[in-house]
Amino acid sequence: MISLKTPNGFDVEVPENIKEDNSPRFDVNSDEKDAIEYYKENGYVIFTNCVSNAICEKIRGIWEKKIKPFKGTIYRQTTAKAEKNRFNDKNWIMNPILNLQSLNPDLFGEFRNTVENEIFSNQSVCLAAKKILRERPKIVQSMYFEGNSATWEHQDSYYLDSEKVGEMTAAWIALEEIKADAGRFFICPGSHKIEHGKQNINNNIAENHDKYIQEVVSIMKSRNMTIKAPYMGTGDVLFWNSWTIHGSIDSQNTNFSRSSITMHAIPESHEFLQFHSRKMKLPTDDLVNSVIYRPKDQSKFKNRIVLNVESKFPGTFYWLKNKAIKFLIKRNS
Repeated sequence: MISLKTPNGFDVEVPENIKEDNSPRFDVNSDEKDAIEYYKENGYVIFTNCVSNAICEKIRGIWEKKIKPFKGTIYRQTTAKAEKNRFNDKNWIMNPILNLQSLNPDLFGEFRNTVENEIFSNQSVCLAAKKILRERPKIVQSMYFEGNSATWEHQDSYYLDSEKVGEMTAAWIALEEIKADAGRFFICPGSHKIEHGKQNINNNIAENHDKYIQEVVSIMKSRNMTIKAPYMGTGDVLFWNSWTIHGSIDSQNTNFSRSSITMHAIPESHEFLQFHSRKMKLPTDDLVNSVIYRPKDQSKFKNRIVLNVESKFPGTFYWLKNKAIKFLIKRNS
């Protein structure tokens, strides 16, 4: 075990290997009942060996060959803005990519198609998601992480959820063994059972996002929450509930990256809820084992125009976007 901290300073004892980790592991094909009961009780569950080593290596290779050399802008997870690749000293991309399913197929077709076929339609990953959601998963968001950037303590529901709040699940798919100090994912078991409140005009993402994060931190302190950062081997998948408090450890290992993909999914029949304010029926594509929504799909000309405008006039564009979000939340408060 090594002692590390979350972005807001909570201590975490992080297992360096699977023997030190007390989080149980489940087989998606044989442990259905036990796995779902564990998920319901703890707000997370780990399924092992869902994606083969060969597939994980293939995706990392395409990332190296196609994404890293790109000099233009791509939408990013941390800011949701169009940004160029930002590298650390190890040449790892530090600003994670948002929505792999929406990447421009003319530029990144091999990467987009491989991730969809081998991850988003992966039989084991989708079977696990289906057991949790009780329906075929509708994937509404995805991300790719390489560098070990920290992610603050939060709940996904603040940003996105099912129309039936709390019925979205998310999955972290490890594309390599995630070392203890390489920005390991952490969760607060049982935190999905607490009513944390919804996004409103006082803690909205446009102007008061920091206030929301401090609300989460205050809850964690007042309840003295347990924090776990489970061991993740190549091809393992950790699912968590949209109300579960989670993030990634604030550590900068200079020897190991944390190549991984996350996806967020709601039941296929449910509508999508954004910022606890905007309910949407989403257009989707059928991937056989799942269906997928493509926000700002860069295969469409109009979305490429928007990306170009964002890239050239970011100040004006994002000022207007924040005003629109604030208006939407105020109208629905």
